[in-house]
Amino acid sequence: MKNLKSLLVGTVIGLSSLSVYAQAPTLPAPSPAASVSQVFGITKIEINYSSPGVKGRQIWGSLIPYDSIWRTGANQATNISFSTDVIINGTTVKKGKYALFTIPGRNNWTIILNTDADQFGAFNYKKSLDVARFTATTQMGDMKERMAFMIDPTSDSSATVTLCWEKLKVSFSVMADTKQMAEKSIEGFADNTWRTYANAANYNADNNLDLAKAHDWAQTSISMKEHFYNRYIMARVLHAQGDNQSALKFAYQAKTLGERTNDGFYNEYKDALAKLITDLGGSNTPTEKKK
Repeated sequence: MKNLKSLLVGTVIGLSSLSVYAQAPTLPAPSPAASVSQVFGITKIEINYSSPGVKGRQIWGSLIPYDSIWRTGANQATNISFSTDVIINGTTVKKGKYALFTIPGRNNWTIILNTDADQFGAFNYKKSLDVARFTATTQMGDMKERMAFMIDPTSDSSATVTLCWEKLKVSFSVMADTKQMAEKSIEGFADNTWRTYANAANYNADNNLDLAKAHDWAQTSISMKEHFYNRYIMARVLHAQGDNQSALKFAYQAKTLGERTNDGFYNEYKDALAKLITDLGGSNTPTEKKK
């Protein structure tokens, strides 16, 4: 009987402990998880980090010592990933995920990309695993309570990564050979629809890449489907090639086909087509449309 009572008491205590554990409150993390991603051209940059707060503390040279390796955040080492090969400070960095370490200085920081991307803090940092190491100059900025990263795409081929915390910010540029990658992708595309050929021709025309090939793609698209868009693209290609007379002919054809359907797709390009006709010396008045 005594053993039975002890068993019952132990069971009650155990259940009470489980109940207390199950009802543990959900509390805010001191350095909550954060992430940011951005595509420039066809390259995606993603940064995952924990975001510490100032909380009234002296940050630079105190909480974060100068001239010492830092995880660039809290908890796990901050990591950065690239969906394609990129160039940072003249160094080619292969696509993949990297730990983003830094060595803060009074005026300049050392930025480090390291292949050991999934480590806690910087306790196991090995310089031999660095793939890029370069210097960035710090700037003063507005007060920011929590550390944060921003990615600003400055063109199809470049983006600026900026870390902001307290009243300091530090930036570095990431570049990619977007034109070369796009050309390679176009050459190997298998989705042989009229729209794909038209889009490929449009990209080459936009970037002044192999206009003869762009002309062939536009012509292939036209042979597959009667549509304002592929004729508009052909007009742009011919204009880039300097054949404005032929370009105007296709621009008028695009206008005629577009106004026949007058759908949302056409309306998206209507103003650009009208401008092209004007640039080619044509008229957008109804009486001067040509087939």
